[in-house]
Amino acid sequence: MAEPIDIVFDGHCVFCTRALHMLRRLDVAHVMRQYDSHDTEVIRTRFPMLAGADFENAMFTVVRGRVYRGYFAFKWLLRGIPLAWPLLPLFYVPGSSAIGPRVYAWVARNRRRVGCSL
Repeated sequence: MAEPIDIVFDGHCVFCTRALHMLRRLDVAHVMRQYDSHDTEVIRTRFPMLAGADFENAMFTVVRGRVYRGYFAFKWLLRGIPLAWPLLPLFYVPGSSAIGPRVYAWVARNRRRVGCSL
């Protein structure tokens, strides 16, 4: 059985919800476990390590107890979904670890504007 990936995201964000919905359709192994960051009691109980996390600016993944934020959270999420593996080479191009977080931050800042186009 594939290892579960816990995803904590802004459930009020249309862009975020749609993006995760698209990935869930590729998740044939059912590794994704999604949690709305606005469900504060569940987040506080299940993910105490995320206390004070900036959910308005990034999603988080928790894999084997390790926390990943933003771009790196998305990268880990793709690693867990074999049907998404064709996208992974983009995350390993030289310089992607420097550029990727900037692109992710731009999308996060503008997600309310781009939410309808996904």
